[in-house]
Amino acid sequence: MRFYRFSMHFISLFFSLLLGCLSTLAQVKDTISNQAAVPPAPFLKSVYFRCMPLGIYTGAGYLQDRITQNVEVGKSFGMIDVGLTYGITALRRDSVGNGVHYLEGKVTMDICQFGIFSNEMTVGGGGVFNSANGLMLELSYTIFAQFWKHGGLGIITGYYDFSGNKTDSSHNMFGFYFRYGLIRSENGGILNVGRMMRQHTFRHH
Repeated sequence: MRFYRFSMHFISLFFSLLLGCLSTLAQVKDTISNQAAVPPAPFLKSVYFRCMPLGIYTGAGYLQDRITQNVEVGKSFGMIDVGLTYGITALRRDSVGNGVHYLEGKVTMDICQFGIFSNEMTVGGGGVFNSANGLMLELSYTIFAQFWKHGGLGIITGYYDFSGNKTDSSHNMFGFYFRYGLIRSENGGILNVGRMMRQHTFRHH
């Protein structure tokens, strides 16, 4: 019970900080937009959707205990995605009945890109409901390809850590995902930057 209360306090603090970051990023974006005399994009146009239908843990174990899935919705701020994720850590409860459903806040940043391909890093934190190891932390990396105007596919490799008062566990995970949303701005856009580079090269030759 104490750990459950601690997890709830941690989640509340995390989302308070997340909302603060969202507010700060929105103010910075508005300032940059005003300086460039370009009106900011409507809120709904910068909302993205991301789904990981299949992720699998490395190591030994039954398949039902090694599969993880999630869906994420959030808002893009240039090269940064800030979202809320709902998912499952496995397809069934473990032998002592720990829960598998979790809620997690994520911040994903575009690190580098080449053409339509982008390398991203994600840091996340949240909680697993009705589990002794309720505190969940994530560090993962992705390779994403923007194949369509608003959508693309990617592969992900990451590290999940689950901890409680007396026990903890960790998993290395590989998976694939689909992202649908607005192409990022020139500061972190996958296609826009490629076009800018081609235009810049053309102008200087």
